Amino acid sequence: MCTPPACGTSMGLSPTTSDGYVLPPPAPTTLSLPPKAQSALAMYNPMPLIEKESGPKPQKYSEVDIDGLLRALKNPPEKIVDLYIHYCPRIKSDSDNCSVSLTLADDKFVRRLLYRFAGPDRSEYTDHQICSRVITALVSSPAVSSVTLEIDYVQSDVIVAELCTALQKNRTLQRLSVYSDNRFQQPLNSECVKHIAEMFLVNTGIRELQLGLVDITLQVADNLALALRRNRFLRGLTLYARIDADALAVLTKPFSGSEPNQTLQKLEIKGFKCLGARGDGQIGNKGAENIANVLCRNSSLEEIALKNCEIDYVGVQALALALMSNKNLKVLDLSYNPVDVEGLKEIVKTITMDPATKEQPNTTFREIIIRHSFISRAGAPILANMLATNNTLVRLDLQFSVRSWQIKDVLALLHSLKRNQSLRFLDLRGCDGVAGEKVLATILDLLVTNPWLEQLGVEGTPLSRKGHDAVIKAQLRRNAEKFMEVFKGMGTVTPTAARVFLCGIPFAGKTTFRKTMVYSNIKRTSSSVRLKTSAACKEAISNSKIFKAGRKESQTVGIEVQVIVEDNVQISIWDLAGHEEFHAFHDLVVPNLSSQGSACTFVLLCDMSVPQGKGGKYELKDEKVVDHELRYWLRFIASNTRQSVHMLPNVTVIFTHSDKFPKTDLIAHFKPQVEKLRVQFSKVINITEFHVADARSRKSIEPVQKAMQKRIVSILDRVPKVFDACSQLQTKLNEWKNQHPDKPLIKWSDFSLLCSKVPALKRLQGQDSKVAEERQKAVARAMHDAGELLFFDGLDFMVVDPNWFCHEIMGRILSLDSTLLVLKHPLIDEHGFTKREHLKKVLEASFCKNKNPLFKGRKVRGVIPEDLVQLMVKLNLCFEQNPGDKTSGIYIPASLSNPSEAAARGERPLSWANGYDQVSDDELLHVGWRLKCENPELTTLTLGFFPRLQVFLQKKFSGVQDARYTIEKNFISFVFSGLEFLIEYNGPEECQVDILVRSSKDTVETWATVEENVLKPTREFCASPTEGCQGVVLIEEIMRPQCVRELWVRKKRTKDQCIGVEDLKLKVMASGKLDYEYIWKKSMAESHGLKANSAEVLLGPAHWEDVLSRFLDTLEKIDSEVSRRRSPDSTGTHSSPLSPLTPPPSRRVGRTVSLLPRPSEMASQLLESRIADRSVEINALQKKLFPSLSRNIDSVIDLPFLLQDGKVPHLVYLSTGGDSVNSERLVTKLTPGSYSRKFHLMCEHRDGIHMIEHQVGGIMRCDEKSVRSVRPHMLWGLKLISMLLRISELAAGGFPTMLTEAERMRLMGIVADDDDNDERPDVTGRLSFTPEEMMAAEDWLIHYMKGKNIPALFGLHKVCYLDNGLPSKHVAWICDKHMHFCLNHGLVDVL
Repeated sequence: MCTPPACGTSMGLSPTTSDGYVLPPPAPTTLSLPPKAQSALAMYNPMPLIEKESGPKPQKYSEVDIDGLLRALKNPPEKIVDLYIHYCPRIKSDSDNCSVSLTLADDKFVRRLLYRFAGPDRSEYTDHQICSRVITALVSSPAVSSVTLEIDYVQSDVIVAELCTALQKNRTLQRLSVYSDNRFQQPLNSECVKHIAEMFLVNTGIRELQLGLVDITLQVADNLALALRRNRFLRGLTLYARIDADALAVLTKPFSGSEPNQTLQKLEIKGFKCLGARGDGQIGNKGAENIANVLCRNSSLEEIALKNCEIDYVGVQALALALMSNKNLKVLDLSYNPVDVEGLKEIVKTITMDPATKEQPNTTFREIIIRHSFISRAGAPILANMLATNNTLVRLDLQFSVRSWQIKDVLALLHSLKRNQSLRFLDLRGCDGVAGEKVLATILDLLVTNPWLEQLGVEGTPLSRKGHDAVIKAQLRRNAEKFMEVFKGMGTVTPTAARVFLCGIPFAGKTTFRKTMVYSNIKRTSSSVRLKTSAACKEAISNSKIFKAGRKESQTVGIEVQVIVEDNVQISIWDLAGHEEFHAFHDLVVPNLSSQGSACTFVLLCDMSVPQGKGGKYELKDEKVVDHELRYWLRFIASNTRQSVHMLPNVTVIFTHSDKFPKTDLIAHFKPQVEKLRVQFSKVINITEFHVADARSRKSIEPVQKAMQKRIVSILDRVPKVFDACSQLQTKLNEWKNQHPDKPLIKWSDFSLLCSKVPALKRLQGQDSKVAEERQKAVARAMHDAGELLFFDGLDFMVVDPNWFCHEIMGRILSLDSTLLVLKHPLIDEHGFTKREHLKKVLEASFCKNKNPLFKGRKVRGVIPEDLVQLMVKLNLCFEQNPGDKTSGIYIPASLSNPSEAAARGERPLSWANGYDQVSDDELLHVGWRLKCENPELTTLTLGFFPRLQVFLQKKFSGVQDARYTIEKNFISFVFSGLEFLIEYNGPEECQVDILVRSSKDTVETWATVEENVLKPTREFCASPTEGCQGVVLIEEIMRPQCVRELWVRKKRTKDQCIGVEDLKLKVMASGKLDYEYIWKKSMAESHGLKANSAEVLLGPAHWEDVLSRFLDTLEKIDSEVSRRRSPDSTGTHSSPLSPLTPPPSRRVGRTVSLLPRPSEMASQLLESRIADRSVEINALQKKLFPSLSRNIDSVIDLPFLLQDGKVPHLVYLSTGGDSVNSERLVTKLTPGSYSRKFHLMCEHRDGIHMIEHQVGGIMRCDEKSVRSVRPHMLWGLKLISMLLRISELAAGGFPTMLTEAERMRLMGIVADDDDNDERPDVTGRLSFTPEEMMAAEDWLIHYMKGKNIPALFGLHKVCYLDNGLPSKHVAWICDKHMHFCLNHGLVDVL
């Protein structure tokens, strides 16, 4: 294992908390802590600090007493963001009933303190006293700007009265939130609202009020209206309440009249039905019309949110009409309402340009939010048409409202955004149409052509479940770095610079080809444009003398860069060394080829010859060898290229040493092989052409050069334009480089000075300095993408000589090994450790007395080892032994010695870093994950990926107390937050990373810690355009727990010992049962039978919650379809697959609409509570739906009239037949001319339709007429079977045994059908047939059943159900078992 010199057990890791956070400086003296907390300070920090990202991030709380809280309120060390009081003494829990949390923040950090009410003499009386003291202290504290009070509804009036009395004279509090503890589902006492309203009559400081779980009667509404009428300081009002239209009318009176309230800017109403409350608790369309009237008169309201208010098309139409005249409203939120396509059309009409007048009715409206509603596919063209012309809408949030959209609908919406420059936020979470490679490629292309888009929500979509969202987020982050608003008005031009990358195995002819190209360019061009520098010109001329036959080339070190000019296009040639030790650096300088539409192309060279003996004869390489060489580099290119539709990287293949085979038709020989690769890689790479050539001959490579130049011109025309300032700045930079030929680096201050000489980049008088700086950074990034310099944000210098860094510096560093000595000591040891002073030797190119030619280089000025360390740390090429210590050594994982023979064989011995003396191994949690390439045939985790990941994780976890972070070649071991990690990389061929974890914490905390700190960061790191492999999609798999518990070596952890997370979810969904167990295949090393693990245990809490949510969504969709009633005039053509059934809003609105964010320490309890609730809901729906489906078949399928009348049995399914029940297979696809099929009928009993075991059935011939006529019956039967399968395995009866797992998933709609044709349509949607098809199907079935003994063949009997002993109109065909039962109980009459 890797142990640094004189570093003990940790790699310079500073002491930290046991939870893995870096210890901050001692607490400020202004916040005095009680003795209990002071004594605990030696063990952990009571106030852990974390860097602020998007907002406060609560961490684990520390327990201190109430006196500490009062002192903190009196003298806070930072700004108090929020004071959260949870007072609910009726809940008998020491950790969850009465507590106060204090959130503090400054510009960089957020921290949270928890104060729990505790003590041996604690009672409700003492709790009340403590709460009163807190209220008194917060009111007198000028630092408290926000208070959140969550309280038991029983005692709410007393506490709220005290709070309101204290706040009457307070002028510093800005935000007040009062909620009833929603675990009781009871509203606040009406007196509470009265106290709050009276307080607002005199308070002039509070700007925002939130009331949760309130029953707003007419009297309560009148009290609030009085406060709104007199108070002119309140800006925002949020009511999570049961409120009807009449109460709303009273509440909104202050906004009209002679002196209306014109100061309120935000009004949010969340409908909620409290337990025991009267009415439906929602304002409905009448309330929406009232709000519309307010909007017609009010000029201050900028945001209206009406959530879960039962507003449909009528109410939306009234609001849309108001928007035609209102010019102040910016945000409209109609989430959790039955807003359908018609309602959407009314809203969109207000912001869609009129084709006749070319004007947009409303130009101030900015955000549309419609979450958890249902917008069918018909809404896609409406939105696409609006977005194509709208130039004001900023946010479009359709989260979980467009689930039924298909791929073509999503593509239409994305295509409409190509020229839209106003939309910043688009949310398509939960949309089933966000799936497939084409949608992913279109999204990524859109983010290049439309960099104004800042956020794109794709969570909960098929794309996200497969891990593709990481690369989307990476591209969004890349766009966010540009601050596009800053660059409006800057001129753009077609780029005139491109890069050519030469790649291939060692001695393939890359360097020879490069030098021939450069020499040819010198001969053709004038001296003024030959090369960018005279030094490079001299080097090229001197190197041109090597083109003599038989002269052996030396190997390329690192990457050699040369620049030529062809037809006013600057072409930089990057010669990538073929030896593997240099590959770890290649993909850092290779741009993400389509992330910004970089103008570059690849030339892949392959030596076609193999020496034959010692006589100087050669033979052609074996095809398998050639295929392996080409495929390696094609996978390398594809792995550094995110998916695209229009900007795939171009590759030219050249087979060198053609002079050795003058009589062979080499084109014909290699063409089939290249064509095969072209087809295989067509989705990720564009192999444009291939040539055979002699790399030493200018005449031989001339056709290659011409084709390459033509290709570069076409690429430059296609890629996005660049800033015009780039070319102007490049001229200035070239002048600087000519003046300083020995300076490969330029300080940022000097670069800014050069930028000031360019008019577009010069800071104007009165202009913000940040704007000018961001423009300079944007130009630097563009020049970096073009390969003209190396720029990395955060460093105070740039590399202006890429060849110096890539060839002379990194080439030397990556060539280092323990055989190179300095004063008899290795320059770098076997653990990848080197000293800083050794880097000076690298810079001076003076390693040893013999002056190894590999390390010769020119002298440079202005470069110090610290600059090199900063650059390598920035690129994740190394990490410091002691971060911040400029004298400590560094580790370079890419230079680690080769693994041992055992490790190379996959038999590396594993052991845990920690020891648990008092805890048995069985009591610990053992979990494992595998991250692997989704498509290893086309992509791979490159040789440089894992060394950079080692650095990335070390930097992330540096500072963890008692950490033993150790690394070996392809291996990491470390401890974080009480969890032990073993991470093993399986090499570029297998393309997978195994993560083994042992934990003493509970399941929820373990999974959350691993996901947040290892899995998610690793996926994001892989998707990074610079450090990662953006073309690789990492699929998450669950490892067999036994592999982790027994620490199986890599060789034993075969693919059968892992199961994909998404695959396991689909298996659970297909099984129809929540107690599904996954059976592992037997390992070669196991001596006894198969073992199984519960899917719930394998998936973990978060993934299991997703399974339950998807399961519940499926059941709710079935419930809404079964509950549908056909109108009397409905016909067979009324329904269409393009117009699916509109279900009501989610029944889980009360749980889904968040009341307020709970403290982070309650996350585990809340997650477990949600899982339990959804499990109960699923079980209840399953029991309800089985009989409900059987009694409402006519709501699901549109049967012809005679079949509805029960003239013959009509629930048909076909099977293949067989010797036994288990050998029969359900027929899901029927074509004319196939084998005869067995005809079956189901029992139609109203308490549960089902198949009949051992049914004789009939025989159906598959002639064209019969197939066409039986098709509707077969599809109706498959639809019913699909619904039974989706309800539960019990409801499906014996049907699961007649289907393979794949067929079952397709029938249930869990996975898409590969054969998208009419013979096997999607039966999960609404089926429709023409009247002619319906009539033919009816006639065929009646004719088929004519003369048949139905009881003997099918075991069915025609009965009439009795209602109160009298015959009803309900006729059915039921099985023997049901008939005997019903006759015995007097439920039916036999007909």
